[in-house]
Amino acid sequence: MGDLDNLNLPKMIGRYQVLCLLGSGAMGSVVLAEDPRIKRKVAIKLMKLDAVRTEADQHEYLARFQREAEVSGLLNHPGIVAIYDVGEVEGHGPFLAMEFVAGKPLDGIIKNGPALSMKEKLRIAVGLAEALDHAHAKAIVHRDVKPGNVMVGEDGRAKLMDFGIAKREDASLTQTGTFLGTPSYASPEQIKEGMVDSRSDIFSFGVLIFELMSGQSPFPGSSINTILYRIVNEPPIEVQPPVLGVLPEGWRRVFDKVLAKRPEQRHPSCTAFVRELLDAVTELAKEDRREVLGLLRMGGEAPLPEIVSTSFDETMLVPRSETRKASWPWFAAVGLAVVLGSGWFFLKGPRGTRLQINSMPTAAKVFLNDLAVGGTPMNQLLVPGDRLRLELKGHQPTLYEFKLGDAPPAFPLQPILTEELLDSAPQGAMVVLDEKALEGITPLKVRWNQGLAHRLTFTKDRLGAALDFGPGEVPGGRAFELKEATTAETRPEPPLDPKAPGALKLAGGFSVRVKADGKDLGECSPGSKLTLPPGNHQLELASPRHFYRDTRAITIIAGQTAALTVPGLATLTVETFPGTGKVLVDGQDTGIESDGSSVIVAQGRHTITVRGTKGSKTESVDLSGNRSLRFQL
Repeated sequence: MGDLDNLNLPKMIGRYQVLCLLGSGAMGSVVLAEDPRIKRKVAIKLMKLDAVRTEADQHEYLARFQREAEVSGLLNHPGIVAIYDVGEVEGHGPFLAMEFVAGKPLDGIIKNGPALSMKEKLRIAVGLAEALDHAHAKAIVHRDVKPGNVMVGEDGRAKLMDFGIAKREDASLTQTGTFLGTPSYASPEQIKEGMVDSRSDIFSFGVLIFELMSGQSPFPGSSINTILYRIVNEPPIEVQPPVLGVLPEGWRRVFDKVLAKRPEQRHPSCTAFVRELLDAVTELAKEDRREVLGLLRMGGEAPLPEIVSTSFDETMLVPRSETRKASWPWFAAVGLAVVLGSGWFFLKGPRGTRLQINSMPTAAKVFLNDLAVGGTPMNQLLVPGDRLRLELKGHQPTLYEFKLGDAPPAFPLQPILTEELLDSAPQGAMVVLDEKALEGITPLKVRWNQGLAHRLTFTKDRLGAALDFGPGEVPGGRAFELKEATTAETRPEPPLDPKAPGALKLAGGFSVRVKADGKDLGECSPGSKLTLPPGNHQLELASPRHFYRDTRAITIIAGQTAALTVPGLATLTVETFPGTGKVLVDGQDTGIESDGSSVIVAQGRHTITVRGTKGSKTESVDLSGNRSLRFQL
C-alpha cells in the first residue's frame, strides 16, 4: 500500500479496500477497489474538492455526483455501467462505487487500436444503441455521448458510463444557452440553445459511430470555433476513400439523416439508425449478420417497456396438484369470471374512437392530455373529453377537445409572425432574403414568418455573410459580422475539379424517394442533400404517402448544389350523397370514406375516385390549396 500513500489515496473508501489507481485527472481519480463482503471488484470515482476554486463550482460538481447516482439508479441495462454505492470519505470528498469493466475506453481503441472488424464495430454500435434507447425510454438524456464515455470489455461488449451531466426530460437542470458536453460530439441545438432532448443524444451517437466506422470525425477542425461552426452549418465530410464494406450511397443517406441539423429529421431512435446502417453494410457474413440482428431485441421505434417485478417478501401459495378432471371446473370458473369482467368493462367502461389526426404542415408534435403521443399524421384512440395539443416549431400551438361524434379536421397551424431587425457589422449592407433583394440597407426591419426556413445574405463591398434559419429561428436583433471570404471560418475552396461531384438539395414540404438514372438513392427529406456526378440525370420522385410521383431531367454542375423542389401539401375533403364510398387518389386507396373526411396530398393534378355501394365516380382536380369536393354518386 505504499504506492497509495505516495499518491495520497485512502486505503479504505467506506467498506471498500483500495487496490490500485486506475486513472487520475484534474478533477478527481478513479481507483480499483474490492468489496470484502462479496469479493466483488469495483471502480470508485473520487472527486478532488480542493481542485474546485469557488463554492458555486463545488456545489455544481457535487450536484453532478449526486445526479449520476440518482440517474443510474433509474437504469437497469447490461450496456450501462451500474452504480453500486455513493458516499463521502473524510478528507477526500464524495465518491461513487460503480461496476468495474475490465477493458479499454473506446476513444483509445479508435486512436491506437487494436483494429476492429466490421462485426466488432457493429456489436459495439448495437450495444450502445440499446443502452441509449433504454435511457431515453426512462426520459433520461445523457448529453455527453462520446467514445471517452464508453468502455469496451474484454468480451467485446460496450458499456456506456458517466451520466454526470445527464438530465431527466421532465427536469430543468440547465438554463437556456448553457452548454454542457464535449464540442466535437455536440448537436447543433446543444451548441445554439443549450436545451436538448433524446434527439440530441441520437446526433452525438451518430458522430461516435461515424468515427468508429471511418476513423475520422464528421466535423473536423483545428479549433473549437471551427468545429462548432461546421456542426451547426455544414454537412458531414465525405470519407475518402469510402469505408470498406459499406455502400457509399447508403453511408451518405444514413449519416445525412442521423446528423441532420434539425432534430425532427433524424432517426426516431438509436436502434433505428443502426438498423438502417446495417442495411448498407456489405462486408458481413450471413451468420454474423444474423447474430448482430439478434442483438437488436427491440425495434427502436418504441420505448422499452417498464420492468415490473414483485417484492421478495410476497408469498406465493402453490396448491397441491390434482387430477385434470378435478381441476377443470376451477379453471372454467376463473375463465368465466374473466370473460364476464371483460364484458362489463367494455359495456360500462369508456369506449374510444380511433381517429386520424393531421396537421398543415405535417410533423407537429401531438400531446394527449399533456402527454406526448407522437407526431402528425397519426392515428389515435380518443374518448370524449380528451384534450389534444399540437405543437410545431415556429407555429402557434393548437388546442382541441374531443366530443362524441366529432371528426378532427386537418388542423391548420398558424405561423408565428414577428417584426425582426436585420443588422450587420459594419452597417450599411444590402440584404437578400430568400433569394429576394430587400429595399434599403442595414439596419432595417422585416416581417418574419417563423413557420418557414429562411436564407439571409448580407453584402457590402468585399464583405459578406450568409445564414440559414430553420423554422422557429429568428435573427433576434443581432448584428451579424461581415467577413471577407478568404478570412471566414470556413474551409478554403479547392480548385474546381470538372469531375467533382455536385449535390441535390431538397426544398419542399415532404420527403420523397429519389431514383437517378434508374438507381435508387433512398429517401430524401427537406433540407437534406444527395450527391451526384456532374452531367445530365433523369430523376424519378415518389411519395406514396402524399400521392406524389414525378419525373424530371436535371443538370448537375461540378462542385455546386442544385435545388430539387417539390410542391406544397393540400388538404382534400371528399363528401358524397346518397351514401359514401372508399376514396382513391390516382388509383391509390387513401384509407378514408367520402363522409366529409380529409386526406393530405401533394399539390398538383390528381384523379379522385369514390367507390361505393351506390356506384362510383371519378373526377380530375387541380389542387393549388385546400379543397372540398361534394358530389352525387
